[in-house]
Amino acid sequence: MQSPADNASTPESEQLDFISAITHELKTSLTAIIASAELISGELHLDEGSVQWRLLQSIIRNAHRLNERVTSLADMPRQQFQDFQFQPESVDITGIIENVAERIHPRIQSRRQTLVLDIPDSLPLVRADPGHLEQILLTLIANACKFSVEEGKIKVSVWQDDRTNLVTQISDTCGGIPPEEQERIFEAHYQIQKTDGRGGLGLTIARFLVELHGGKIWLAGQTGPGCSFFFSLPMARSTD
Repeated sequence: MQSPADNASTPESEQLDFISAITHELKTSLTAIIASAELISGELHLDEGSVQWRLLQSIIRNAHRLNERVTSLADMPRQQFQDFQFQPESVDITGIIENVAERIHPRIQSRRQTLVLDIPDSLPLVRADPGHLEQILLTLIANACKFSVEEGKIKVSVWQDDRTNLVTQISDTCGGIPPEEQERIFEAHYQIQKTDGRGGLGLTIARFLVELHGGKIWLAGQTGPGCSFFFSLPMARSTD
């Protein structure tokens, strides 16, 4: 009989699950590309050596090569993922947010947008890997900048929701995302239809990193303008 510890999720197993999900999405897309290109090549009866024929053969050849690399990635043994660094410590989230805001300021300025930080003067520390926390914030704030209207407003708020978690909210002025599509936005390569195409690997990786920390990430929006991304992280304990 397996003990609960045997079934417990570990950072390593979560990494492998994430890699498996990404490689599955890539292989599905590559299979469609290869099949379509080969069908076009057969139907058009192009002269060998023509520009069109060479371009199609290049697409097919490179798609097959990429498919082989993706397959190799999926088949990597567990020990090859040990280089992934996840080193949580007690972190001041305010400092991380301010660093990200400074990095993204030129992009905000170029779109004549406003970035507002609504952060209390004193917040508990969070238990997080500083580099990964910065990546999460950079992804979400950069997305807010990219999909908000020019001269729009982006707001980052942080608060303590209970005795164990801090919640960060990134609000924007995008065109809105239908409620039925909000959950799928975190899926690899998913592209929102009839809105702004916000999906992709960035949000998938952000969700992976948040969940690796023991937190949650979610989206609240409406069919009208604007939406908000939220993520929670556990607060650092006094013994950390």
